[in-house]
Amino acid sequence: MPPADPTAPDGSAPVAEERARTGAGTGAVVALKAGEHVKSRLAPLPQALRRRLAWTMAVDTLHALVPAVEAVRVVSDQPGLAARLARAGLGDVVVVPETRPAGLNEALRQGEARLRADGLTRVLACVGDLPALRPASVAVVLAAAGPGRAYLPDATGIGTTMLVSGGSEPLAPHFQGRSAAAHHSSGATPLTDERLGTAVPDARRDVDTEVDLGDAAGLGLGSATQTLLDPGSGRLGAYAVVTTTGSTGPDGQAVTADGVRVTLPEDALADGLRPLRPGQRLHAVLVGTTVLSAWL
Repeated sequence: MPPADPTAPDGSAPVAEERARTGAGTGAVVALKAGEHVKSRLAPLPQALRRRLAWTMAVDTLHALVPAVEAVRVVSDQPGLAARLARAGLGDVVVVPETRPAGLNEALRQGEARLRADGLTRVLACVGDLPALRPASVAVVLAAAGPGRAYLPDATGIGTTMLVSGGSEPLAPHFQGRSAAAHHSSGATPLTDERLGTAVPDARRDVDTEVDLGDAAGLGLGSATQTLLDPGSGRLGAYAVVTTTGSTGPDGQAVTADGVRVTLPEDALADGLRPLRPGQRLHAVLVGTTVLSAWL
């Protein structure tokens, strides 16, 4: 799992100290949706790879949020999500079942209600596709947001990646579409680089396209998403379905649908796949005949 960034925005204080200063009383909420249309703008990619990419980006986003705030809640309709998060090293993240499926903003309002019921006085709503996000950048956003409502525009200036609300003022999320303008019209303060006192490109770089992913990779991806990229080219590896064989040894063996034998390094197996069984069909990302990542 990605280690917490040990430096604060000024490069001196540990993130734990920054959380005490900027994240005190703050809870973060992320809405994670299931479904075949996830990341639809990445439609040229195989659906299984799109879903996996959405998952790894969410994992990296959550790993950046956890050290920066007091609590993290994920609102989702995905069964078994809590167990998956725990296997990804996110056991402290609490899953809030989506009881009123009505879109992203309603899910965020449900998470806000849970956080406030749990005694958190400030809420940070965050998108789940910030694979380059660092805890120090979350601290910068929280420090600049102050006690009122404030939003962080995305890299294009059209969307929003984060919305913060403190005190008794409701979160009032307006994510999706031209959300930056919608949040501005609702009275939230825009968090410009000038107001932040520094640039936070990792916190603005959400990923909707392969070009966006390339930009995020240039900023430094979290370890979950990095497993899907070819270290040489920095691009997504080739997707394939592979079937495990009965070969023994430190690394597993499998064969693609085209009959090509490939290697399954132990560190490429996701979500607790060990031990492998012969004849198991897995989704995989390959570089040549080596599997970068494999999952059910």
